[in-house]
Amino acid sequence: MMRTKYTFSFLVGALLCAATLQAQISLDLLNTPDSLQVDIMGDPTAEDYGAVPYGNNHILFSSNRDATALTPKDPKSNTPLPSLYLMRLSDRKVTAYKGNEAINDLKYYVGPAALLPDSSAIIMNHSRQKPDSKGNVKITLSQFSFIGAGNSELPFIDPAANYVHPFFNEENYTLYFASDVEHAGNYDIYQSTLSFDGVWSQPSAVVNVNTEASEIFPTLLPGQIMAFSRVTRNYGLQLHAIAPGDTAATALAINGRGDDMGLLQINDSTFMAAQGKRKGSVSNFMFYTPLPEPAPVLSAEEETDSTATESTAIGAKEEETDATSALTTETEESEASTPKKNTWVTDETLEPGTLKGYSIIVGGFLKRKLADKFLEEISKDWASEAFLSRYNDKYYVVHSMHKSRTEASATKASINDKGNRAWILSTGLQSL
Repeated sequence: MMRTKYTFSFLVGALLCAATLQAQISLDLLNTPDSLQVDIMGDPTAEDYGAVPYGNNHILFSSNRDATALTPKDPKSNTPLPSLYLMRLSDRKVTAYKGNEAINDLKYYVGPAALLPDSSAIIMNHSRQKPDSKGNVKITLSQFSFIGAGNSELPFIDPAANYVHPFFNEENYTLYFASDVEHAGNYDIYQSTLSFDGVWSQPSAVVNVNTEASEIFPTLLPGQIMAFSRVTRNYGLQLHAIAPGDTAATALAINGRGDDMGLLQINDSTFMAAQGKRKGSVSNFMFYTPLPEPAPVLSAEEETDSTATESTAIGAKEEETDATSALTTETEESEASTPKKNTWVTDETLEPGTLKGYSIIVGGFLKRKLADKFLEEISKDWASEAFLSRYNDKYYVVHSMHKSRTEASATKASINDKGNRAWILSTGLQSL
């Protein structure tokens, strides 16, 4: 898998401040994972990583999903080599990326990649096509044109170094990437600005980000907040973020015991990242959105007032004219005949309903076949009593049910301590 190889084998003023504050408020949501709804997308046996924006409604990412016995494999890890895929964010539909002839002719590792804002070219992360004098195949960055301007390696590339994980920020026309150019096998994050006449600046290290550990997978969030992954001894890659003006990056609370990388904010309320459930496991995409606010619980006095208000309203409604009643009926029938389409719905399976209590969620999926596959896998391993439920038009794999949050929190901690991932849903889900 390429993202592991990077680490171990190949080894202006007020407006900006306002934008930064808004993004930071959103980022703070990730510090309270129990207040978030988490959806998992991907094949539990395949690797997804390196997501970057591709236009306004897509992301481009690397994955070895759809691999067959004929798919070329990494000679060291024996895992299928990745290909590029596009995900449409409006419905999360995934399709294979159709590059141009030059991109499709690349061998070995291909991707991740960063599209230039005007769509004139793409910065492609890929293996060199020939090994160096020591037999090592380095990783580089090349610019592939979509307008016939020619394809070439970026001009600042040092042939003796590796360059990985491009991310292009359209606000400052700057390319961010990781490289071991200064310390072989140890990656730092750099930036290079593309001028309007097509000239790349000499790369410089990003301030207050790099340490003695490796930093990779840089991304930019709204407000110029940088997110990236830092290699740790016990838990692999861990997500960090740093805002303009900060002197040190902060680790994010959503980090688990597996690799965490490539944080993106894809709309006003949703973050996504590629994350593994345990050290050494494959990574899939996790989507984080705030849980809906629970309905307020009325006191007895408030319920009495509410009942009185409803009775008054009912009485007033009974005094409406027949014409008004007819209009209301006609409007209701019209709305019923043209229901709003929910783009998240993938089938019409009925939801079994909910109970009082707390559910320990260990997986969320849009497609049942992926949920069934994940459930089968963990049932044979560490969650023998897990079951499948349907809630809010998604499939959830439920580890267990609990009557109190204290009991649920203890179970969640036990699951996470063993290198898996779990979340608490303040609703009791029932089995399909």
